[in-house]
Amino acid sequence: MLRTRVLTALIITLIGVSALFGLPPLGFALFAVVVLLVLGGWEASRLAGFDAIFMRIVLTAGLAAMGAVILVIDPEDHITMWLLPVCGLWLVLFAWLRWPGAGAYRNGLIRAVKWTVLAVVLLGAWLAATWLQASSPWYVLLLLVIIAAADVGAFFCGRHFGGAKLAPRISPGKTRSGAFGGLISAGLLTALAAALIPASPFSPALAGLLALALALTSIGGDLFISLLKRQADIKDSSNLLPGHGGILDRIDSLGSGLPFFALAVALWAQ
Repeated sequence: MLRTRVLTALIITLIGVSALFGLPPLGFALFAVVVLLVLGGWEASRLAGFDAIFMRIVLTAGLAAMGAVILVIDPEDHITMWLLPVCGLWLVLFAWLRWPGAGAYRNGLIRAVKWTVLAVVLLGAWLAATWLQASSPWYVLLLLVIIAAADVGAFFCGRHFGGAKLAPRISPGKTRSGAFGGLISAGLLTALAAALIPASPFSPALAGLLALALALTSIGGDLFISLLKRQADIKDSSNLLPGHGGILDRIDSLGSGLPFFALAVALWAQ
């Protein structure tokens, strides 16, 4: 299992980095449509509570079509206006975590609300990723460093120190010590990465401070997807990635961090 997980992670990393640095902006945007809006949208329809295959196809196709429309509109000149509502939605979703029982019923209204939320989240992540890559692939790489540092720090600190659970009703395996370790790891490693990465959008000190905030959003994104999986009574969003689950299982933290990081770049680093 560990060997499969490591091999899959290496393949994902190779494909992602190759697309990030090897594709032109339009090519990367289309690549991200497939990953985030088609594959991610297919999984999101299941998380929202839609089980019928035809309905999931319709929802996924509609999400991809919305991405195509945004691509034609080309919101680059007004990127902050597009990102602000997405970041605002994430703040609402973080508040939702305080009431993990809310939305557990699978009636039509609840399914529609969950799908709408996930559609906006995926579109926001796609828009942020494509805009950042078009600005500089190094921007996206810096965000990946932040997310990876937070995840690794949380894993090892949580495993070593244990202690009180962070959100026992949503994700019993996460601890407060792990969250704290993730924050510290993200802050320190991101400051170092900002000093080494070419064309870093932030100074090392500012990057380290920003990493603390983004590490918090990554925890929130992880918990939110975990909440939806728990409510849907599924372990993984799909079995697409051997040893890892699905697309949403891998981008839960990144998906919440992308719009906030892109907004920070748009406001302070341009």
